[in-house]
Amino acid sequence: MIRVLIADESPRVTENVVRRLSAEPDLLVCATAADGELAVQEALRTQPDVAIIDAGLPGMDGIQTTEMLAQYLPRTGVIMLSLDAENEAFRHAMLAGAREFLEKPFSGDELVAAIRRVHEFELRKPAPPVGEEHAEPPPGNGKVFTVVSGKGGVGKTVIAVNLALALARSHRVVLVDASLQFGDACALLNLNVDRTIADLAASDAVADRDAVQQALAQGPGGLTVLAAPARPELADYVTTQHLRALMDELRRTFDYIVVDTPSYLTEVSLDAVETSDRVLLISDMSVTSVKNAKLVQAVMEVLKLETARFVLILNHRDGASEMERGHVEGFLRTKAIAEIRHEPAVVATSVSHGVPFMIGQPRSAAALSIAELARVLVPDGPAGAPAGDQDDTSGAQRSRRRFGFARP
Repeated sequence: MIRVLIADESPRVTENVVRRLSAEPDLLVCATAADGELAVQEALRTQPDVAIIDAGLPGMDGIQTTEMLAQYLPRTGVIMLSLDAENEAFRHAMLAGAREFLEKPFSGDELVAAIRRVHEFELRKPAPPVGEEHAEPPPGNGKVFTVVSGKGGVGKTVIAVNLALALARSHRVVLVDASLQFGDACALLNLNVDRTIADLAASDAVADRDAVQQALAQGPGGLTVLAAPARPELADYVTTQHLRALMDELRRTFDYIVVDTPSYLTEVSLDAVETSDRVLLISDMSVTSVKNAKLVQAVMEVLKLETARFVLILNHRDGASEMERGHVEGFLRTKAIAEIRHEPAVVATSVSHGVPFMIGQPRSAAALSIAELARVLVPDGPAGAPAGDQDDTSGAQRSRRRFGFARP
């Protein structure tokens, strides 16, 4: 017998659905509700196999109700009902955890078929071992370094990519491009990918080890990469809950996770900051960049981020108009742990060819600065040791770049 809960504001819709389902010998309506709060309460009380949830429930709407059921009753499959047949409504339903989506009006046969499909899907899911329903995998020991800045154009992504490569020389490292709308990490690595972080979020697979491994791409220098969404509108797929679950999973597999964020503050990037072991604030030496870095510091204070977790890195980009280091540190009331040397030709060549200077020009002053930064952050290993002969990796690639921007 398949036990079904019905949650719809309309008594007539509920009555019609109950009448139709009562004609099926294998279906039993175990509870009904007219709002989201009551739906969750009835679901916890009756433990239905399938919940039919209207998207327009009053109070706690259908999306919020579905999220609650997915969290507290993961063995209950959800069918979302909606008058809105747009792709956006379908996407939100799937992200919340619904297994089926039916547009109103629908036929009784369509609903019955959907109930049986959802129930069969739930039956195929492996049940947790007895006594371990709420057991969590052992926590990982990987450290998360989140790279932030107060404005664009300060070299944040270039530093994040090259730092990840420096650490990857002696550790297991993954670079996560959390600049969800306009991520550039794969462009700087000339890396084409088939799957992105949005694919994991859309299928709610951020904590599925096999799915995560399939979404990871192998970059140069032993670096693993999780790409940003392929298109800006797909950024909405990724929520703070997705990011936290993903970081927990990556901590179990990698020694270090380097997270590149957008040059503006978002809910997702702030959550990445809160869950990080170290937050790397990148600023160049211009007045506007330093001023914005001060604003980022204010946000960190609001988040009550421990001082030890917050570090300042100064990037020399324009020697003619730069403030002095002492003035920058005095204004920010923070000592910089590293300065990245000013080498515009090296950086420009690196970006245009898609070959990070830690690989293409490992003896350059910029690369040695990143190597020193890696040693400061991780003093227990030779993460930043120059690679010497590594700069012959792909001379043809440097002379003629394939424009792979991680966008299929």
